[in-house]
Amino acid sequence: MIILKGISFSYPKTKYNILNNININFEKGLVNVLIGLNGAGKTTLFDILIGQYKPLSGEIYNMPLPEEALYHVQGAYISFLVKGKDYIRLIYSISNKKFSSNPEHLMKDITLIDEREKRLFLDLWDKRIGQMSVGERRWLYITILSQIKKKLYIFDEPTAGVDPSSRIKIYKRLEKLSTSSDATLILATHHLHELKEINCKIILLHKGEVKFQGNFGEFISISGKSNPDEAFDQLIN
Repeated sequence: MIILKGISFSYPKTKYNILNNININFEKGLVNVLIGLNGAGKTTLFDILIGQYKPLSGEIYNMPLPEEALYHVQGAYISFLVKGKDYIRLIYSISNKKFSSNPEHLMKDITLIDEREKRLFLDLWDKRIGQMSVGERRWLYITILSQIKKKLYIFDEPTAGVDPSSRIKIYKRLEKLSTSSDATLILATHHLHELKEINCKIILLHKGEVKFQGNFGEFISISGKSNPDEAFDQLIN
């Protein structure tokens, strides 16, 4: 468990804190989901976790070393001319994993959830990144990155621009990663409805402060309705 106690932060020449007395326990064995409006401080918090910024005050406990963390940012660029197999070869090379030019052999090394994922993996093997849908690209990125053994995984809006079916696949992939490894997994998202499909802890940041921490059922109970967007709206207003 990574523990944040009293974390505050402000950028130079700003008159207010971007983060103000943040107290969060990021737990193992589930998906820690950071939500909030744009500008709430989610990305800043991620940057502090990976050591890019130092907090003005507060402490972080049980934080892995920088080389033990994987941080996947939303805007990471991959050439649209690159094929799926070339992306896999690149990631395997960086992580010193043995690559096979035979996708059937490689699938034995990759934990694919079901036959549908196996077919999708084979379909994307020789397809260029530019020919894939946004959902296919993000599923491939996350599936392959999840093969790298780390103690902390951070995914910044991994489902942005993705259709609902692909979002569920991605969330399920991340849930499996969180339960099959002794690691902490954190993601930021604006898509709340599919969170009911996974075991997660929701942390709501608003104006640099934590407004909620709890599971999905506790979150939607705030509004007394089944729509998580209404609970979100109620908490920030």
